[in-house]
Amino acid sequence: MVNASRWSLVLCALLAGCVATPPLTDAPTRSPAPYYAGEHVERFMDTEVLWGGTIVDVRQFERYAEMEILAYPLDRSQRPLFDAPEQGRFVALRSGRLDPGTFYAGRYLTLRGPITGDRTARLRGEDVRFAEVDAREIVLWPQDYRFQRSRVSVSIGISGGI
Repeated sequence: MVNASRWSLVLCALLAGCVATPPLTDAPTRSPAPYYAGEHVERFMDTEVLWGGTIVDVRQFERYAEMEILAYPLDRSQRPLFDAPEQGRFVALRSGRLDPGTFYAGRYLTLRGPITGDRTARLRGEDVRFAEVDAREIVLWPQDYRFQRSRVSVSIGISGGI
């Protein structure tokens, strides 16, 4: 009986080691959708959000940079689900400058930070309100992250000799 509990303890430890840890720890577990937060920014001012998507545009200024992001829902590992319906757009603000070789249109990211305001922009012939987020933490995903699959597999085999 003691051996069985030891083996189950070892098995649990091995399986726990296989669970992917999200890169942004202590991140909010629920965030309003970016389009909804943009429409109701007064309600969500200073709310910490965890959002992700693809960079549409990067603008550099003297003391800060901003990115316009096309938002997508996130998976359990906090990666944008690029094949899910988009969730609107938002603007990520970051103090300092962003490296144009790293932050460019088409790059996928996840970020965490508080909603600090909003802005109105023309999109498809309509005025749209975008939420602004102070991007305090940013995770950039590799270009091929959408094609990476888990390398963990479980199989059962039977063998025998003749």
